[in-house]
Amino acid sequence: MKRLTSIFLGLMLILSFTSQVMADETQLTVSPEKVEVGLRFQGTTLNISGIVPDDAGVYIKVISPNDAILDLSKKGKVSLFWMNVENVSVTKVPKLYQILSSRPLGDLTVDQKKVLGIDQDFSTVYQTAEVTKHTDSGSIRLEKFEAKDFVSSMISIFKKGGLYSLNESAVKVKDDRFETSLELPANIPQEECDVTVYFIKDGKIIGTCSKTFNVETVGIVKWLNNMAIYEGPFYGFMSVMIALVVGSVIAFLFIFIDNRKKARLYAKACS
Repeated sequence: MKRLTSIFLGLMLILSFTSQVMADETQLTVSPEKVEVGLRFQGTTLNISGIVPDDAGVYIKVISPNDAILDLSKKGKVSLFWMNVENVSVTKVPKLYQILSSRPLGDLTVDQKKVLGIDQDFSTVYQTAEVTKHTDSGSIRLEKFEAKDFVSSMISIFKKGGLYSLNESAVKVKDDRFETSLELPANIPQEECDVTVYFIKDGKIIGTCSKTFNVETVGIVKWLNNMAIYEGPFYGFMSVMIALVVGSVIAFLFIFIDNRKKARLYAKACS
């Protein structure tokens, strides 16, 4: 009997938690829910809003899946020349990682920052990243302490590209609602991204809610992407032909302009 009672209470707890999560999700609004990347796409604004429970601090994490791949090269001096001395690939990291909050991150404990993946240094990325060094004899997986500099370089590159950022006090709270906006760069990854909101009061997490938004290519950009993936040989042939045509047109224009100049100079000399 006690066992049945325990199972029943456990199920009730799970159902109660699920209901609470669903209720929280209905309070969160993410707009637009679909970002279309076309030929003239130069970025867009993502608007996030919802209800704040019990005057809590609002901390938002916008992140893409851990599937980015970035090739990096380390330069060094070999004899009298500077050249690439190490080539690595950084994998299992998100290409998009944005943090926004209504209060300073200093209000969070160290453990909360670690659990939520919200801190100034993007320390979660260092934990999940895998760095592989490419050598003539093969590929070698680097240890965490060896990979740190490469991961740091990757984060710096993504920061410069507007993909990684930290914006404290960017979330505005009025009465029982919060709202903020996030500028998504043109090079945002084309996949499903997560928006997770944490509500923290008196050092405790009192609620959380999340939603996703999709980033997908449309029009000629989608056609070219699909061709590059599924029809690689034809895509390569087409790229070469376009380059040849463009190069021939430019060469013809230069020859035409040069002949016109020569004709004018000849006409002036004759006159």
